[in-house]
Amino acid sequence: MTRICYLFISILLFAACTTSSEKNPCEGVVCDYMAPVCKFKLVEPGTGRDLVYGPYARIPLDSIKILMQDTIIQVKQVIDTPRNTAVLYFYVIGPQTLRVGRPAKTTLDKLNFLTRSVGCCGTEIYSLQLNDNPVPVPRDSANTYLIPYNL
Repeated sequence: MTRICYLFISILLFAACTTSSEKNPCEGVVCDYMAPVCKFKLVEPGTGRDLVYGPYARIPLDSIKILMQDTIIQVKQVIDTPRNTAVLYFYVIGPQTLRVGRPAKTTLDKLNFLTRSVGCCGTEIYSLQLNDNPVPVPRDSANTYLIPYNL
């Protein structure tokens, strides 16, 4: 009787262990690569106040640029006047330099958004390095990255 129980349990365990015969769902899919768009705000560390738009703005909106090697890229802006906010965005293509101009000073910061693949053709940002230091970048309810920025 014991042998029959062991045999029965062995058959059940063997039947439960199956190998996956499914193919890779992305096999054969051809993707057109599109760099991920980064929507962001520069915020005051600790308070989260927007440093570029609204009552606590201390950085001119048009002064923010992205540098890639010798090319200057204007950061695009979407202004939401009723909510008194502005969202800045650009395409993330490898390590870049963030140029922030203020009346008395212009700063250059190394900016590196780390990305990973999602699904067959998608890419998402999962981390940020600012001047080679990892920086936690929370997102607001509109999925906008809130980058803490020291003036």
